[in-house]
This record gives sequence, structure tokens and C-alpha cells, in this order.
Amino acid sequence: MNMYLRTRSVRPLAPLLAALALSAACKEETPPEETEETASGGIHETVSAGSSDSSGTASTTASTTASGSDSSTGATATSTADSSGGSSSATTASTSDTANDSGSGSSSGGAVVPCDVAMATLAPLPPNIMLVLDKSGSMVSNSWDHDGNAGTPPITRWDSLYQVVDFVVSTFDAQINFGVTLFPAVNATATYNANACTMSNAPEIPVAPMNQNAILAGIPAAAATDIYGGTPATAGITLARDNLVGLNPQNPRAIVFVTDGAANCSATAANNFQRFEVYDAQLPIVVGDAWTDDEIPTYVVGIDAVDAVSAVANDGFPDSTNTYDALNEVAQAGGKPNMGTEQFYQTTNQNELQDALQEIIDDALSCVVPLSPQPAFPDLLQVVIEDMDVPAVMDCATEDGWVYTNPGGPYDAIELCGSWCDALKMSGAVTAEYYCDAG
Repeated sequence: MNMYLRTRSVRPLAPLLAALALSAACKEETPPEETEETASGGIHETVSAGSSDSSGTASTTASTTASGSDSSTGATATSTADSSGGSSSATTASTSDTANDSGSGSSSGGAVVPCDVAMATLAPLPPNIMLVLDKSGSMVSNSWDHDGNAGTPPITRWDSLYQVVDFVVSTFDAQINFGVTLFPAVNATATYNANACTMSNAPEIPVAPMNQNAILAGIPAAAATDIYGGTPATAGITLARDNLVGLNPQNPRAIVFVTDGAANCSATAANNFQRFEVYDAQLPIVVGDAWTDDEIPTYVVGIDAVDAVSAVANDGFPDSTNTYDALNEVAQAGGKPNMGTEQFYQTTNQNELQDALQEIIDDALSCVVPLSPQPAFPDLLQVVIEDMDVPAVMDCATEDGWVYTNPGGPYDAIELCGSWCDALKMSGAVTAEYYCDAG
């Protein structure tokens, strides 16, 4: 998702000396670190604005050429940024300043002459998303018609989940920082005791940029059949939340919880019956706390969830529990319920599972775009998407347009709101125009 910035200052026609003075004033906020005279008599300036790290700052290198004649040498600039730990904004800028007496545009003061014309490419902050995946025994003991074709053999639910995870992390690896938490852990056993509820001490793959290869190598293969254990979902959500809380809060954060059953393996179970045959009612509470206390939403995806009350039996599944109703409750607590019939994303085959995760990812993609450099005249910023002017608005929650994320400054980021957020996700690019007030 790229953002192209063009910067102009507006000023009336003036003698050459006054124009040069104005041009210098427009550029005071980016003093050069290195200055070298060019063969044409212009000045080549290299400006380094720092480096990108997990705090969400951007790295910018600009190159500027200034000339007081009617035709200048021009200028080019290249800026780079990289991401470590989750947040960055990549900027490429090209800046030139001309102080001649001819130009384009208009203002109340008469003709305008462009100065500080810059081109920059900015990337929105990548969301940090933890995939919390059900690795219980039912994910391989149950198969389904994954493609809706009776002529093809069914495959395990885990096989489908692996393929969908592969698609998602491969498609969005450059846009989203992914991680994976499995519940239970890989070494959980098919026993009617606490070993079936074993969890790792940390997520199997912590959230990080460009995590595709680590994720696909760190979870059981699609064809794996040695997948065992109960459904310690609460422990999985807790590990995911702990990992996300430690990351930069400027990056959007979310949990995607995928399961085929009701939670058990309660941490307070006094015996094996309570451990496996009693629903773990702490799950919606823990999910709700992540949303209300840390603003970390949880999207809930059900794999062929059964809308029926379970039998009373020592079978390793919660008794007298409707999985469908339980997942609806968790989805409501998570702050990002589905807007369909179910509050969670119900899926009955692999295609629906992939569509659900695609819809969730689209919703989670950020519409916050860092600005570097910050505008000298914030009120004059103009935002355009595909040649359509985006209006500045006051309330992003109720209006369609754009706002500064910090209305009182610093003016280091904008957020696209409502239908314009959707337009940004569709187009992948936004143009912002900075203007200087000639006074």
C-alpha cells in the first residue's frame, strides 16, 4: 500500500530575490547534513532523518537541488526504511526548488509558483496478528468435504487449516506481521490426563515481520496425523495476548482464533473429569479482557461448529455444551463479531475457511499512514485517492474522509475513515499534497 506525496508552496509573483528568500524559508525544517557544490552551480543536499525501528518511526533520505535561474539542474532523492519488530514507513522522496517567475496553479494572491516539489512513497503501519490455531485431536480425527465436490475424497480439518494458513501468510507476508500460537502444544498426548492439555511457555512463532517461512516450518504439516490433545483455548489466547501486549501499540493488533470445538482443559480443574468434560467458561472472559483492557480484538472462526447440545459422557468433550452458542459468546466478547447470522465466522469447508480469513485480514489491514516529514502547514494538506479528493473530517468513527491521528499534533500520521478506508485498501495507494502558505 503506497502513498505518494507532492509538496507545493503557494506564493504570488515577486522579484527573483524575494522568491529565493521564500524558497529558503519553506525548506528551513529539513537542514542539510552534507552540502556539496555541483558543476552547474546548484547545491546538492543529503538529509538523513534517522532509521526505522519497532517504535514506528520512518527512515528518510532526501536529495535536493536549488537554483535561482529560470532552468535548474533538478534534483532526485531516494529514501529507504526497514522494519524491525513490527512498524515502519518506507519513504522515497524527490525534491526540487525553482525560483523563477513562472508557474502553475492559482490562489487569491494571483499566480502561483511551485517550490519544494517532493515525491514520497509511504507504507501504512503493518498490523500485528497472532493466529491462535486449534491443534486438538479432533482436527485430524474428523474429516470434511473440503471442496464441496463429492467426487474428491475428504481431508482432515487440519489439512485444510494448514493450506489456508499457507495462503494467508504467503499472500500478506509483506503487509502483516504474523505469529502463531498452537493449542495444545505439539507434544500434547492422546491421554485422559493433564498431558493432553500441555501448552508451550510462549507462542510457537512470535509475531514478527516476514514470518511466512517460520510459520509454515513451525506448525505440523498438512498431512500430519500425529495431532493429539484437548482444547486449552484459554491458555492459547493468554499466550497470544501476552505476546501482542509487548509489541508497539501504534501498530494495530489482533488475534484470529480458529477452533472446531468448545474449550476445555481449564487451569482450575481439580480432576480429569473437570478438565475434559466441563466447558472452560474463562475463555470469553479472557478474550473480553484483551479487548477492553488492551484494545486487542479477537476474531473467532469456527470449523464446522455444531449447533447442538453435547451429550453427557466421558468422551473428552465438554458435556451439555452447545459449541455454536459458546463461539458466539466468545466472538461478542472479542469486539469484532461477524455481521452475519453467526457472531463468529462459521465455516463448513475449506473454501469458506479461506474466505473467512480473507475477510478478517481485509478488516484488520491498517488505514493509518505515517507522514514523514510532517507537514509545516497541517491545515493545507490535501489527500487524494484515484483522482478523487478525500475530505478532511472531524470524527473518524462516524464520517467518511481523513483525520490526523493526533489532531493537536504532532502531525505525523493520517487515518482514512469509513468508505475512504475501504477505498485505500482497494486501490493500494493514496496521494497527499502538501502546500506552503506564502503569507
